[in-house]
Formats: sequence, C-alpha cells, structure tokens
Amino acid sequence: MTDKALDGRKILVVEDEYFQAREMKALLERQGATVVGPVSRASEAEALLIEQPVDAAVLDINLGGGPNFATANLLQREGVPFAIVTGYDKSAIPAELSAVPRLDKPASEKALIAQLAQLV
Repeated sequence: MTDKALDGRKILVVEDEYFQAREMKALLERQGATVVGPVSRASEAEALLIEQPVDAAVLDINLGGGPNFATANLLQREGVPFAIVTGYDKSAIPAELSAVPRLDKPASEKALIAQLAQLV
C-alpha cells in the first residue's frame, strides 16, 4: 500500500504558464503520478490524448488568448475526468461544463491533489 494519492495514474497537464506547469508536474510526480505533458496549447493536448490514454487531466482554460474550451470539450466527450484550474470566475464557464470541478488559481497543493484523487 502506498501513501501517494495518485500512484500509478497518468495525468495530463494543460497549463501555459511555465513555472506553474513545472510546479504542478513536480507535485503530481511526488504523489506518484506519471505526468503527460505539460502542454501549453489545445492542439498539443489533443495530440497527446490521441497518442496515449490518461486517467485524468488538469486544465487551465486560458492558454494565452482568453478562455478556450476546446480541450475541456474534448476531455468531456472522451470521458476523461478533469479539473479546471483558472483565474476566471465561475460565471466564465459554459453551462455544459458547470459540473466540472473548478479550482481558483493559484490552487493549493492540497486542494489540487484532493480533487484529482477524487476524480481517479
């Protein structure tokens, strides 16, 4: 038995801010996850999802050009559980994504790990 909340899980990280992506990757790896990415563009996330299945994802909806929900919609269609980590208010999330867990940036390590553990 391990005490790592995400042991053996593959987690896709979609985040365009380098330092946040790097910190998130390190955090997830400390919890036993295999990190897919991080990637900073929706097209990169889509390509990775085609190449390999993931257990869950953590997604920033603003990848440099304002809110973009293409990756969120793809994850939802593919049945991949995910959490949105964003600086945007809840009202910026479309109704079809309203049930997706959302964490405010900067999300605490504890909150992020707890949310992902719940998803997987």
